[in-house]
Amino acid sequence: MRRCCHSGGRPVLAKSDRLHILLLGGDGGYSGVPTYLAQLSKALGEQADLSVVADLNRGGYDFCADTGINLHEVPGMKTGLSPLRMRRALRKLNRVIDDTAPDLIWAHARMSLILLRCLAVLRRVSGRPMPSFAVTYHGLPFGPGHRLTASVVSLILERFWLRMAPPHHLHFLSDAAKAEFASRVPRQSLGRHACHVLTNCSDLGPIKPAARPAHPTLLMSGRSSYQKNHMAAVELLAALPSNYRLILCGEGTETLAPLFEQHQQGLSKRVQFVGPVADVRPLLAEADLFLLPSRYEGMPLAALEAFEAGLPVVLSDTPGMSEILATHPLAHPMDIRNPAGSAGAVAQLVDHFRANPNIRRDIHAAWEKAFSKAHWRDGAEILLTKFSTPPDEHE
Repeated sequence: MRRCCHSGGRPVLAKSDRLHILLLGGDGGYSGVPTYLAQLSKALGEQADLSVVADLNRGGYDFCADTGINLHEVPGMKTGLSPLRMRRALRKLNRVIDDTAPDLIWAHARMSLILLRCLAVLRRVSGRPMPSFAVTYHGLPFGPGHRLTASVVSLILERFWLRMAPPHHLHFLSDAAKAEFASRVPRQSLGRHACHVLTNCSDLGPIKPAARPAHPTLLMSGRSSYQKNHMAAVELLAALPSNYRLILCGEGTETLAPLFEQHQQGLSKRVQFVGPVADVRPLLAEADLFLLPSRYEGMPLAALEAFEAGLPVVLSDTPGMSEILATHPLAHPMDIRNPAGSAGAVAQLVDHFRANPNIRRDIHAAWEKAFSKAHWRDGAEILLTKFSTPPDEHE
C-alpha cells in the first residue's frame, strides 16, 4: 500500500513509494520540449522522483537545477545524422538507465524516441530487462509539411519500431494526431501498444503589462528551421503597411536579416532580431499579435503561451493547429502557400486588439476554459498511472 500525505489538497506519495521516472529530452537550448518537461516536473513532482536526460544544456534545462532534478547530459540527444555520435549517445543512455534503474522512461524529443527504441530492441534481443517506457509525439515525424525523403524514412522507422520494439505507450497531443498516425501504420503492429491522448497546456503565469508600442507589432517565436517557415513571415511583413513591425525570437533568428533583405530591400529594418530568450513574457506583453506559420506542428506551446497571454494569433492551417484555431476567439488560419494573402486579416485583428484594452482578458478566459492547467495536471497524473506498467501487463 502506498503511503501519502497531502499538500494543497493533493495527495503526496511518501518518497519510498514514488515512481522513479527518467524523462528524455533533446537539444539543450530553449524550445518546446524542455518547457513541456518543466511543466511535467511541476505536475508530477509530488507523485514521482524525476531525472532528465538531454544534450548539453544551453539554458533550456536550467529548470532542473532550480527544482533539484538530476540532469544527465548526453551529447547526441539532439537530432543529427552522425552514426558515430548516435552510437556514443546510445551507449551513454544505456549506462544512465542501468545506473538509475528507473521505473518508467518517458521520451519526448525526436532523437530520444529513436535512441530509446533502439535500446529497447537491443535489450529485447539480448534478453536484458527493459523498464516500462512511453514516447510522446510532439508532432508526427511524417505527413503534410515534412520534406518527402524525411517523411518516408520516418514512416518506415515508425513501422519498424511498432513491429519490433517491446509493447510500450504512445502519447499523442490530439485525437487528430492519433487518428492520422493510426491510418499510416499497420493495425496489427499498432495493436501491440497502448495509445493515449493528452493535449498540451501552457503555464506562463502573470505577465507584467508593458507600454503599448507606437507601431503595430507582431511576434514570432521558434528556432530558425525549415519547420518554422520564416519565409512566410517575410512575405507577410512585406505585404503589410510599412508601419508594422515584427519581433523574431528563437535560436538562430538573430541571423535572419539577409532573408528579409533578399526579399525586399530595407525590410529587415522593420524587424527586431532577438535570438534565443529564457523568458518570452516581456515580448508577449508588448506584441499585438502572435504569428506561427509552421509547415507542421504537434500542438505548439508557443501558440498556447500567446493564447494564455491574451494575444490574437495567426497560425498556419495545419492539423496540429486546428484545436487552437477552433477555440481561440481572435484567430486566423494562414494558407502558407500564400502568406501575403493573410495581410488583410492580420491588419483587422491588430486594429481590433489595439482598440479594445480588455480583449486580453477575454482571450485569456477562452484559454482557461479550453486548456485548463488543472485539467492538464489531472490528465498527466492519469497518464503516469497508465505508463507505470507496460501495455501487455494491462491485457
